[in-house]
Amino acid sequence: MPAKYKLVLRKDMRKNAAVDAKLYYANAKAAGTVSVYELCELIAEDSTASSGDVKLILDELIRVMRRSLGKGEVVQVGELGNFQLQFGSTGTATEKEFSQSLIKNKRILFRPGKMLRDAVNNYTFEKLVPETPPVSEPGGGDEENPDIL
Repeated sequence: MPAKYKLVLRKDMRKNAAVDAKLYYANAKAAGTVSVYELCELIAEDSTASSGDVKLILDELIRVMRRSLGKGEVVQVGELGNFQLQFGSTGTATEKEFSQSLIKNKRILFRPGKMLRDAVNNYTFEKLVPETPPVSEPGGGDEENPDIL
């Protein structure tokens, strides 16, 4: 199934573009969500592990990742990819002025593995057509409360 997108009009960010110039850009649209329970069921269907076993492993993976990322380690999860803690800070004029409270923008950086990177190159894309509301016909009456004779 192709990935869906819609077009949005945004400011033209190209070099030497006019101040008020705009261009249409593709904007990815999610087709839904796969919950962790659905994910566990799908994995269990193709393995000897039960859905509960898969959930247990995912929960343990999170626990180990929290510990490892907190120690500054890069967590490699096979073909899935790598996770690494990343952050920035407010600058100071001297080392002595710096404190941990100046550390900001804490996040986990994910770098997908080769299989996921290759998968993206093979996706197809389809423009999302906006739904139009149904047009009511004149003289059709009120269908929710029809006249009773």
